[in-house]
Amino acid sequence: MCDDEHHDHDHGHDHGHAQPQPLPPQGGTIHVADAKKAPPFYLNLAGYLRDTGKSGIKMRQGVFNGSRVDYFKGKGAVNALLKDTYKQKVKGGEPVNTREDAIKVLNNLGRHGFILRVNRGDAIGGKGGPRILQANPQQELKEDSYYMWIWEGSQLKLYLGAVGLVITVLAAVLFPLWPESLRLGVWYLSVAVLGLLGVFFGIAVVRLIFYLITIVFLPRGIWMFPNLFEDVGVIESFIPFWAWDEPKKSKKAKPSVTQEATSAAAAAAGVAADPAPVAAAATTEKE
Repeated sequence: MCDDEHHDHDHGHDHGHAQPQPLPPQGGTIHVADAKKAPPFYLNLAGYLRDTGKSGIKMRQGVFNGSRVDYFKGKGAVNALLKDTYKQKVKGGEPVNTREDAIKVLNNLGRHGFILRVNRGDAIGGKGGPRILQANPQQELKEDSYYMWIWEGSQLKLYLGAVGLVITVLAAVLFPLWPESLRLGVWYLSVAVLGLLGVFFGIAVVRLIFYLITIVFLPRGIWMFPNLFEDVGVIESFIPFWAWDEPKKSKKAKPSVTQEATSAAAAAAGVAADPAPVAAAATTEKE
């Protein structure tokens, strides 16, 4: 995946982003390209693959050179590039129609410094812990191999989250110094939120009691606000006001193996599975 001849003279001077990664004892060094200089297509592709909700890749936790990293299996990345979601989210670049096309694109992703092929070692802390990772000297992509992320993506959300956390903590600590009007507003807001929570729990208790009462006197119970706990909007949660309790659909009993075998034998012999027509035919012959 890494082309030493192509990248040695381009990135040998950029030690801030292209740090050499050590190989196992039998290898030399791998010079990693600067992912920030990659074409926009590969940046979009890396963002798609790192988004596990869209790509469906199973990310694992590993330890490489003492640092926690995310890694994945090559087969998962190939499958992600063959999904319709890939064509919708990643525009332009190289078309992917077969597994061979996907492998080619992922190899180029590695050449641009986004991923690195690794070997897995023992788990730290026992079963289920992060695995120790070492760089593999053969960097071509294979579906049964593992690849760790060198590219971490945009850190803007992380930085904004950290700044927001610091501001929140400082605001809470300096609360006694707030103006009287702001402190009064916060108090009213907190009371309003607690009141809404109380109303919600009150409705949940009342609807349960009402259901238990109606199920005793009626064939079916009645739920007030049947969509209260459904995955719908706030307004839709209170529509309709009431509804009958829908009985659960019972699963039809599957025929036993003996019944299936009997039916199959009867069908092969040209005999109806239901004995009633046979009995009727015998009665007619007697008459």
